[in-house]
Amino acid sequence: MERQEILEKSRRENRNGDERERTIRIEGESFSLLFALLMGLILLVWKRVHGLPDEDVLCMFWTACVANRVYRLTRRRDTSDVVTLLLSLAFLVWNLVKFFQTV
Repeated sequence: MERQEILEKSRRENRNGDERERTIRIEGESFSLLFALLMGLILLVWKRVHGLPDEDVLCMFWTACVANRVYRLTRRRDTSDVVTLLLSLAFLVWNLVKFFQTV
């Protein structure tokens, strides 16, 4: 390969940032999502202990699940993603209906 071909290939591969930057971004997003999930669990437990409706917290959780499955389906076609998407979507709709009934 000539020098220009190697440089062009490298530019194409690094168009969206280099591998290290992508890895750091993905790890940071995963880290923040973990903390959001933990806070959601704390709020969910607190609301249940105090007898408060918890559909709002559950809607946020199921929205994250649906979004994850939709993204995965756009990247790869896997039957398990379709099944879990439908289940997550059903729970999301269920909790949304319950939420709007209590408002």
